[in-house]
Order: sequence, then structure tokens, then C-alpha cells
Amino acid sequence: MPNPRVCMLGAVLFGALPSCGGGTPQTCLATIITYTGSKSGTTYIKVVSDDGKTYSDAGSQPSIQALMVVENSGVLCFGRGDRTDIPIAGAVWIDVAGTRAANCSPSVLSPQCQPAPTDPQGHQTGVIRFGQTTSFRIDVVDPP
Repeated sequence: MPNPRVCMLGAVLFGALPSCGGGTPQTCLATIITYTGSKSGTTYIKVVSDDGKTYSDAGSQPSIQALMVVENSGVLCFGRGDRTDIPIAGAVWIDVAGTRAANCSPSVLSPQCQPAPTDPQGHQTGVIRFGQTTSFRIDVVDPP
């Protein structure tokens, strides 16, 4: 339950806060990454909407374990903007060969920043539902 003092202060400063039971409902995305393999390397994540907005702050991490700590421990919420559902697509991959860095720097959003066919990877599509918390799971698997 939200702290009433924080809610009251927020209501005074910003109007009613969504997490305090008033105002615009919060729309949230909880990204869950899984991997049960044993490969290692820099790990990349892209979660973008149809209009190119990004829904992941992690970008790249030194390992899949580090990426899972970052992504699996937080929820991205926003309370303003369009009152619509948002289609998204996500990809996560482990750069086992260490060759993606040049293509993925400075931004994983570069069209050239893509996994190699031999990289462990996972892809998912979904919809962030307005006013709800959407769980978005990407299972990373080793290539056959």
C-alpha cells in the first residue's frame, strides 16, 4: 500500500498520482528474461514499439546473468500519454563470438545491431495494455 504522506505530497505537487488511487492509470511493462544454457558473452536486449520507442534501459550487459538481474528486478511504468495499447517486439541475444560490439555501439537500436545465427537468442512480440501491468517474457535458447 502506498505511503499516505508520499501520496499527499505527490497530490499537492503533481495532482493525484496514479499509484495513489487517482489520476491517469499507470501502464507498466515487466520484462522477464530466462536462459538455462551455459554460453557467455555480452548480452543485448531490444524492446521497441511499432513507432520506434524503446521499452528497455538495459541495452547491453556484460553477461546474460547481469541482464536478467537488471530486467527481471524492475517494472517500467508510465502514466501519461496516449490511452492506447502499444504493440512491441523484443529480442535478446548473447554475443558468444564477441563480434557484435561494433554494430551495436553506440546504440542497440541501430538496424545493424542484430544477433548472429549462432548466438543464443530469444524473440517475442506482445502488446502493452493501457492501464495494466503487462508481463513480457523472452526465453533465450541456444541454437540447434
